[in-house]
Amino acid sequence: MHPHIPISVLVWYTICMSPGHAADNTERISSPASQFDKIAFLYDELMSGVPYRSWVAYVRRVLKRFGCRPRTVLDLCCGTGSVSLLLAEEGCQVAGADISPAMIALARRRAEEKGLAIDYYVQNATSLRLGRRFDLIVSLFDSLNYILESSALQEAFYRASEHLDPAGLLIFDMNTELALAAGLFDQSNLGSKSSLIYNWRSSYDLAARICRVQMDFAYKRGAAEERIKVVHYQRAYDIEEIVDMLRSAGLQPLAVYHAYTFRKATGHSDRAFYVARK
Repeated sequence: MHPHIPISVLVWYTICMSPGHAADNTERISSPASQFDKIAFLYDELMSGVPYRSWVAYVRRVLKRFGCRPRTVLDLCCGTGSVSLLLAEEGCQVAGADISPAMIALARRRAEEKGLAIDYYVQNATSLRLGRRFDLIVSLFDSLNYILESSALQEAFYRASEHLDPAGLLIFDMNTELALAAGLFDQSNLGSKSSLIYNWRSSYDLAARICRVQMDFAYKRGAAEERIKVVHYQRAYDIEEIVDMLRSAGLQPLAVYHAYTFRKATGHSDRAFYVARK
């Protein structure tokens, strides 16, 4: 993991998966929109430790490496719009899409408060229909790991390809199986004096390649305490699987980097950044 990014916040960037797929024979996954709508009001506090500027700076270095100077950008799975805001502040014409209405509502409010014109859409990455194209699509913070079926992920790449201008770039990151199987999400701040207490426990199904994370929260509002329980899932994909999917979607894979570097991602990488061109 990147030394400047607390593991406790990496999972929280909003998901864009097809709802209702079962991780096993006994448990049915709830709608991703409902999962994140439920904790939308906690989101920015949970993500407060994320160095968004460092992530965007890394994306900028990747763009420079491939000679891309985007004017129009889609922030796919944008959450409350932190990356969208930074890109807009740099002068890009930005749109954001996310499956959670509550997250999009917060993103719109933040953009309005900063006086930035960002178009936000409540849409699923697997059925994206914006009626416009972009020079660049970014999807950060392992959002695509939340797509649990390969057919749905393939569809998300088709939709991304349709929304790219000729020679446009798609840049996204994903957790690898190494990260998901190693208990990445096992963490808590029990005993902390913070107003937000969390305790997360994960398990990894090797056969299904799915990581299940039980997340328990206690949030103090004045003298009252609210408790929230949610379950999140991420699926591991091989680098070769992703590369083949990109090609099938009409995208040319340009690089797969070990996170935050320009070294080729390997089986020892816990996070990989993918770069593909239309």
